[in-house]
Amino acid sequence: MSRLLLACVFALMSVVGIAGVASAQEVRNAPVAAQQTTAVNPAPSVNAPQEQSPEERAETRKKLWMGGIALVLFGLVYLRNKKRWAMWRKERKAKKG
Repeated sequence: MSRLLLACVFALMSVVGIAGVASAQEVRNAPVAAQQTTAVNPAPSVNAPQEQSPEERAETRKKLWMGGIALVLFGLVYLRNKKRWAMWRKERKAKKG
């Protein structure tokens, strides 16, 4: 289980690392935009939608199904590889000793 956790952490760090690689370069003699003040309305919107539309619900359901299927397939591949690795180690140990 720790190898799976390590693989997930590595994947997450590589995604964050790739996304954070962009570097800003300062351009000399470039015009600087002045800060503009904006009015902030801290009150909640009265016309905020309370329910999703049927199209959004269908899309969300579709995404959940796809994610569930991907998770099941990942689990099957993980268990298969775990079983193969155990058999390989057992055969290797039998050859040595």
